[in-house]
Amino acid sequence: MFTIMFGVASEADDIGPIWLKAKSDLRNRVNAMRRASSRWDRVALTGWVEADPIVYDDMAVLGTQQRTMLAGLNTPCWRADGGPAWVVHIHGVAYHPAIDWQAAQAAFATQWPGERRVHVQPFYADKSVEANIGGAVRYSTKYRAGRWMGGGFDFWPAPWMAEYYDWADRFSQGWQSMRFRMSGKAMTDPCEKNNASSVDVSYIEPMYTTSSLNSYPILYTEGGRPA
Repeated sequence: MFTIMFGVASEADDIGPIWLKAKSDLRNRVNAMRRASSRWDRVALTGWVEADPIVYDDMAVLGTQQRTMLAGLNTPCWRADGGPAWVVHIHGVAYHPAIDWQAAQAAFATQWPGERRVHVQPFYADKSVEANIGGAVRYSTKYRAGRWMGGGFDFWPAPWMAEYYDWADRFSQGWQSMRFRMSGKAMTDPCEKNNASSVDVSYIEPMYTTSSLNSYPILYTEGGRPA
């Protein structure tokens, strides 16, 4: 399982360009590692973009490590209208049979240097592979327009929801544009002389729930009617 912090968008419309560049950079990084070592040939990745809102006042309640991480992301100037910046990152699953997770983390950290920008960890030993993948996918595609901050959970203010979901509705059809996917290279079995199938991650899909199929929330006015 892996998480990579890519950058900070000044407003929601800037999430897309950061994400599209990040997908290209991630693909190029894996291909560069494959050129350097065949051990990367079967590495396969799948993940989904997430963007967390942050405003200036949040800095007072963030931990030291989070503030250091944000400083390394070149956080943009805070918005005069009080709206949030958006921390753009990916959560996903990596298949890496010929390299350990430390090597994967080191390779990604070369592309995205900085404290806590890259986090790779093995599956939990006390859970099945299916349970690990399911948990990672559900976390990557979780739908909850809110955040944990200062020890409590707060839903986003309505203007933040409107900004984010307006962008998401224009940017992606369902999860399609929100996803990164890179399969392993086809391998030739030296004993059987057959072309073995590459590792395909296309079957790993979000586990939809009734609420997540209706992906964009209704925004209510103070009178209680839909906006």
